[in-house]
Amino acid sequence: MIHKELADMKLRSLVILLLGLGLFFFVAPLHEFTVEMLNEYVQFENMPRFLERFIPKNFIERLSDWSFYIYTQWFGKNLGQFVPILAIIMAFPLFARETENGTMEYLLTRNSRKKVFWSKACAATVVLLVQMLVFSLLPGVYSWLASKDFKYEHLTAYTIHTLVGALFWFTLTMLFSVMYDDQVKPILTAVGILASTTVVGIFKPLRFMNTYSYILGNRIISTGKMDVTYTVGLLFLT
Repeated sequence: MIHKELADMKLRSLVILLLGLGLFFFVAPLHEFTVEMLNEYVQFENMPRFLERFIPKNFIERLSDWSFYIYTQWFGKNLGQFVPILAIIMAFPLFARETENGTMEYLLTRNSRKKVFWSKACAATVVLLVQMLVFSLLPGVYSWLASKDFKYEHLTAYTIHTLVGALFWFTLTMLFSVMYDDQVKPILTAVGILASTTVVGIFKPLRFMNTYSYILGNRIISTGKMDVTYTVGLLFLT
């Protein structure tokens, strides 16, 4: 059963892995180029005010630091933005596809409901966590190979935020995959909730609903510490 699920996820998992690796090796080697380009922008005498607010000079100065660049541009931007989306992609077809294709009844005649559920859920969860772990540890490995001065002490916190955030959106989408009998409804429902909670989280009293603030590591970059309370809360909901 687990082997079947791994085979079903092989193409989807491989594409996600390659896209993640490609994105990282697009971001990491462009460190110096990005800083030089931004420095040229801020040197314009008639630089628009909105651009000054969007790209503060002190932020560009901090970007010259390799650790700050990786934590803000990889975890806090490129990878972080895609974590919920990748988790949703991994989860939405798990059960809904079998129901839509009429193969769920066949699986249940050969296996118990409990075995079908846990085989699919565990296989997909392991694949997702391995992917997120690879993407999270990649900056550390790259920094070591490229002899970069990297602050490893924050890597664990960012990795935990990435794993917990991905796990939360995965389990939520998997719930919808169990509930619905086609593959479109689970992904639309999950994406709709992701979009709505992100928008609602703009308002200060409801800021806790925006999981992106947690996944992007805003608390880590500002305080240097992991958000333990939010981590426990997401794990409880998961």
